[in-house]
This record gives sequence, C-alpha cells and structure tokens, in this order.
Amino acid sequence: MTARPTPPASLTTIGGHAFRRDFVAGAMAGCVMRVALFPVDTLKTNMQRSGTGAGSTLRRLLSEPSSTAALYRGLAPALLEIGVNRGALMGISTAVKGRLPDRIPEAARDAAAGCAAGVVKTTALHPLDTLTCRGQVGRAQWDLLWPRPRPEKLYRGFGPAIVRSSGGMAIWLTARNGLTRSAPESLSRTPWQRDWLVGMTATAATDVCTFPLDTLKKNLQADGGRVVVLAQR
Repeated sequence: MTARPTPPASLTTIGGHAFRRDFVAGAMAGCVMRVALFPVDTLKTNMQRSGTGAGSTLRRLLSEPSSTAALYRGLAPALLEIGVNRGALMGISTAVKGRLPDRIPEAARDAAAGCAAGVVKTTALHPLDTLTCRGQVGRAQWDLLWPRPRPEKLYRGFGPAIVRSSGGMAIWLTARNGLTRSAPESLSRTPWQRDWLVGMTATAATDVCTFPLDTLKKNLQADGGRVVVLAQR
C-alpha cells in the first residue's frame, strides 16, 4: 500500500505559516467588519432582548442623550472578542483540517474543522461576548470583573452559545469552502468579488439556522434566568 504523502508543515502544525496568515487576516477583517456594523448589531441585540420592532427600538436608542454612544456601547470587548474570534476560526480550522486524513470527504473535513474552531473560540471568548451584550443593552459590564471576576455571570448563556458556535461554524466553513470550490470561472478572475459573495451567502445561511440560539444566548447574558423558561417565553 502506498503511503499517503505527508502534508506540508504549514498545513499540519498550528505554528505554521498558513495558521499565522489566516489568523491575522481573519482578525483584521473581523475588526473592520465589527466597527462598521456594530450599530446594526446593537439594534439587533436590543430587539432580541426586548421583543420590539426595529423602528421603535431604533427610536429609543436615538433618543438617549448620546445616540452615538448608545449605538457603540460595548465596542471595546467586542473588538477584542471578534479579532481573536475570526483569527481563531480561520487559523484553528486551517490547522485542524490539515491534520485530518485525505480519505475523509472535503465537506466533512470542513465541518469538523469549523466545529472544532467554534468550540475552542467560544470556550475562551464567551466572557467578552457577555460583556459586549450587556454593554449594548445598557447593563453594567465591569462589575463582572472587578473587584473579582464572576465567572458564573460571565458564562451565562454558554450552553446555547457553544451549540450555536460549533454548529454555526461547521455550517459556515462547509458552505463557504463548498461555494468557493464551485464558483464560476468568471468569478475566479475577480477573487475579491467571489470571496464577498461567498462569505455573504455562507453567513446568511448560518444566521438563518442559528438565530434562535443567538436570541436565547443574548437574553441569558443580559438578564440571567433559565434556558427552559426563556425558550418558552
């Protein structure tokens, strides 16, 4: 039996060039996206928590003494979280996929790599996501860290978060890589346009599948409570 060639070290070692490149690129893109779209995310978070429509929620946010501050509350932990989040998604998934045998179908390797990256980054970054959510809805943030960290509150909503993240990242990476591989030749000549369309489509598909879990997570992060009670509201 012919031995399978060993993949390049850059794809099999977590310290390889591919990991570093993908981590930095993912982190930078994530931070730029987060700053540009943070007001939209703040609006969404407040709608998820209050159950009100977009118009009334936006009017309430804009009626605050500083509407800009209201729309950008929680940005600092969000930038730290999204930078590591996207970097980990791209870097860890690259490393994990490179270690999986070639006999496993490509889509299955994408799903496994995305799932692993989702578990790792959510476990590490959930406290920052909780601080972001509480800032967006006007709840106290830093009392969860000072004078002593309060992990029981920082990890509220972790159950739905880990399911959403691992499943969502598996969906996203599988969809994104599958669409990239099957993109028409005309789009291959303009990689930025192909990547934009592919990323947008993969993200939309992921959000449709995981949005209820995101709503449940944010309500738990903002106000506490029990999963069963919130799910029945």
